[in-house]
Amino acid sequence: MKKKILAVVVALAAFVGLFASQPVQKQSIQAAKTTKTAKKAKAKQISVTYTLKDTTKAKNKQTLAKKTFKVKKGTTVFTVLKKAWKVNYTKSSYGVFITKIKGLGNEKKKLYWTYTVDGKMAKVAADKQKLTKNKSKVVFTLKKY
Repeated sequence: MKKKILAVVVALAAFVGLFASQPVQKQSIQAAKTTKTAKKAKAKQISVTYTLKDTTKAKNKQTLAKKTFKVKKGTTVFTVLKKAWKVNYTKSSYGVFITKIKGLGNEKKKLYWTYTVDGKMAKVAADKQKLTKNKSKVVFTLKKY
């Protein structure tokens, strides 16, 4: 009789042990998935530095402001610019045309904003230019034309 009770207890313990270990495995798998997701999200974040320069008041380029942002890879230059400073602009079929940043710019005096990304003059409007490289440098320059 003791052997039967002992066999039932051992079988019950093995049965409970079998099912008790499964949630731990699920938790381990879930933790691994969460870690992978966090790493992917972090990998999609890039650092971008924005600089505003004014060439209209001095012979040398005067730096007006500089800010660094962590943004999602693929974010447009314009999206970050709007978050950083007050921006006036007009829209066209080509994209946005920036008329003022921080209140600076004047169409009557032919003062306009241009921008570069990593030292290269932009070929598209700021709302069309996507940021894809970590540690990119975006420079907006106020110039007279």
